Amino acid sequence: MKHLFTSILIFFSFFSSSQSREEMFDHAFKPANTSNGYYYAVTEKRDSIWKRQAWNIFTKKMYMEGWYKDDSCKIGHGPFKWYHSNGYLYSTGEYVNGYKDGIWLEYNESGQLKDSTNFIAGRRKGIGLSWHDNGYPADSTNFDGNGNGVQVKWHDDGSVSAAGYWMEDTLNRGKWKYYHRNGTLMATEDYDAAGKLIVCNCYDEKGIALDTSFCREKEAVVDLQQWRRFLERGLQPLVEQKAVQGITGHFTVLLRFIVNQDGSLSEIKPLTNYGHGIEEGVIKIFKNAPIWTPASIHGKKVKSYHTQPVTFMIVN
Repeated sequence: MKHLFTSILIFFSFFSSSQSREEMFDHAFKPANTSNGYYYAVTEKRDSIWKRQAWNIFTKKMYMEGWYKDDSCKIGHGPFKWYHSNGYLYSTGEYVNGYKDGIWLEYNESGQLKDSTNFIAGRRKGIGLSWHDNGYPADSTNFDGNGNGVQVKWHDDGSVSAAGYWMEDTLNRGKWKYYHRNGTLMATEDYDAAGKLIVCNCYDEKGIALDTSFCREKEAVVDLQQWRRFLERGLQPLVEQKAVQGITGHFTVLLRFIVNQDGSLSEIKPLTNYGHGIEEGVIKIFKNAPIWTPASIHGKKVKSYHTQPVTFMIVN
């Protein structure tokens, strides 16, 4: 890995200058060293503000670029862009004194627009729209710029999925209603003046009331001890195989995947690119993963998206 990192620094040296600061970050964009670096960033002062650009060190594709008011890059101030791992634009907009301001746009990995929201000093203002990947509308919002708003959501077949009110931009207010694809009521939620859920009732597609314990949203989970043992057993032959091939080093493979309604994993994609069959080997392990407990919303099992790092060392 030492030679790989050296080549990356040579590749990026064209973009930097004697006034710039070069740093490494891990997959969560936290400061890192060369052994666990995932992003390479160059920060340079331009007049009275700072510009930062970061690249994925494996794909050499840009991860982000933006302007900050401070050299520690905590207060955004100017245009920003973030990118998907395939290099396509993910999000773009502008910060003013650390707050989103103006139109912010988001795109899916195919380059299709998926969200458009207007901000005034960090508050949502006016009409916001988002879309499913198939082009159907996903939701529509209307905010007053003071944190109060209304939202309507749709399933990806065009049927209404939910409607309700917001306060403080992120807190539910009053009564929210949720619907099955067939149009029957799936759940009602009542929130108090502080945005706390006080009553929830949910129903199956025939309108039969379910136990209130099903009303809470639940994330997909797996038995952590079982999952750890599974990964250790799967990684051992991969590590041994690569060691024989003369491949050594510290690796953190980042995978994104879906936990389906039946608890199986699908659409397993690598977000790193070490090469030498490293990612392919870890993906093969995940394809034989034990069944998870799927995510559920109002008693209904749903797909959920996850990203997980898998860290291991290969030594001779």
